[in-house]
Amino acid sequence: MEDILTLGHDVLKVDLRRNSMKYVRDKIVPERQIELYVNGKTYAVFLCLGSKIKELIVGHLLTEGLIDGIHEIESVNVAENKIYVHLAKELNLSLEKPRIILTMCSGRTGKVLPHVWMKRSVKEAHSIKVNPRVIIEAIKKLNSKACVCKETGATHSSALFNERGELLAFSEDIGRHNTIDKVVGEAAFKGVNFKKTLLVSTGRLTSEMVVKAANVGIPIIVSLSAPTDRGIKIAELAGLTLIGFARGKRFNVYTHPERILNVFT
Repeated sequence: MEDILTLGHDVLKVDLRRNSMKYVRDKIVPERQIELYVNGKTYAVFLCLGSKIKELIVGHLLTEGLIDGIHEIESVNVAENKIYVHLAKELNLSLEKPRIILTMCSGRTGKVLPHVWMKRSVKEAHSIKVNPRVIIEAIKKLNSKACVCKETGATHSSALFNERGELLAFSEDIGRHNTIDKVVGEAAFKGVNFKKTLLVSTGRLTSEMVVKAANVGIPIIVSLSAPTDRGIKIAELAGLTLIGFARGKRFNVYTHPERILNVFT
């Protein structure tokens, strides 16, 4: 199925500044529903943008701590809006109802899996050191590539960079969690060493966003938005450098600032 990232829709545009009301053809984002089956069992339903679906699924399994690497995946098959993943190991996936991966949070309905918490810390990954200018340039690259957001205003985006600021993976989606899963999945297929990367996102740095980064060993996570208190606490515990309000030429470092080079001394 071809990925359709925008659709046309007639809207009535009301402009009180110009005292006008007129119909225009605008672009909107289509919301796609994907059902995931793991080892023949229903696992989750994703509400997402219809791009990089395999990357989304593989990245989700990695960031939720369900697998340790793509070597544990024996096959991934796509059939319309259904994805069938077969793993080399069995998971406890006895659900009466699937998890619902919403666009706004890691929502769950019915009887669900217990929350997969942080599997590992990244405290040992202190070797990565990043120039502040790399972070600023990474934000610029993220914004410049967010084409669907520019057309519709309806998506989040995430990107993965190496410590030199070279782009390794990029994604857009209607859900901020989905964007992280997609870039992690894309990078995993490329064999990227996550311990030498920084993750840049437009989404709020809540606890589950930080856990996703920690579970694959990403040592630095940056956002244009703000962190929450639990996001900060988990980043501190995990040894992860958490950066928020990265806008223009400034940003705030909330935890483990030792990975940010001081270029002003």
